[in-house]
Amino acid sequence: MYTFLAADAMDEVLAHTVFKLGWFVITNQMIMAVLAGILMLLIFPALFPQPDSSAPKGAKNFFEAIMEFLRVEVFRPALKENTDRFVPFLWSLFFFILFCNLLGQLPVGELVTVITGKEAHFWGTATGTPIVTGALAIFAFFYIHVSGILQVAKSLMDGTYGHHGHHEEHSSDGNHGHEAAQDLEHVRSEALAADVPADFTAVGNPTKHYGDDQHVGHHHHKADEGDLHQHGTGHAMKVNPVAAVLMAIPLYLWNFAPHPFKPGPGVGGFKALLLTLVDVLMWAFLLVLEFIGAVI
Repeated sequence: MYTFLAADAMDEVLAHTVFKLGWFVITNQMIMAVLAGILMLLIFPALFPQPDSSAPKGAKNFFEAIMEFLRVEVFRPALKENTDRFVPFLWSLFFFILFCNLLGQLPVGELVTVITGKEAHFWGTATGTPIVTGALAIFAFFYIHVSGILQVAKSLMDGTYGHHGHHEEHSSDGNHGHEAAQDLEHVRSEALAADVPADFTAVGNPTKHYGDDQHVGHHHHKADEGDLHQHGTGHAMKVNPVAAVLMAIPLYLWNFAPHPFKPGPGVGGFKALLLTLVDVLMWAFLLVLEFIGAVI
């Protein structure tokens, strides 16, 4: 007779074959990952079919409270002006992992085993396998960096590369954010709420020019982001799509690692040449370290 004491503890975490389709093996963890995805496709479109400004109720209120907490208290302190561009992806990752873990906590397989007297391994935790977690990591790696390259290409095409201030919000489609999104930076500041008291007066005056030089709806040129700025015009030149994509990759890599020895304003001659050489060498070394860190 099957007993839990006699079972191998690894049975709870290892993948078990449920059935085979030719050479393709279907495991319990694959089924659970698909089940988690199906639940998300059923729940979220039903709860949030379209933007709604009314007060949420029931299950909608439950999920919206979690999503807003993640956006304001978890994502924004780290991503700042890039929050709304990545928040749909991060929400999807969070709830997929949450659903996988919660489904794995349900003792469905154990109940079937007790009732039938036969070991049942069709249930499990999808995130218990490195195949699922590894796939999520690879997907996140490419999503983040391809998104960064495309954002550089878009700014080159619309002539705004090097003009975005550090507080300018971008939505998930790459467009400029709304004033409401700008306010959150000052409601919660740039740190966690536990570190900096909330300034709720910012909500009542969203178009005010704040003390940190934020100007809602205005762009600020940053000289260290590139030399595409046309002198004397105040506007960057626009680049055609093909050239923008080709330029975006090296520009993204150029800004991916810091430039600790970049010559400052007023530095010229041999000193500038020496600093530039050292800066490029140090940039190449730091780029490798940054890439290793990104992969890890």
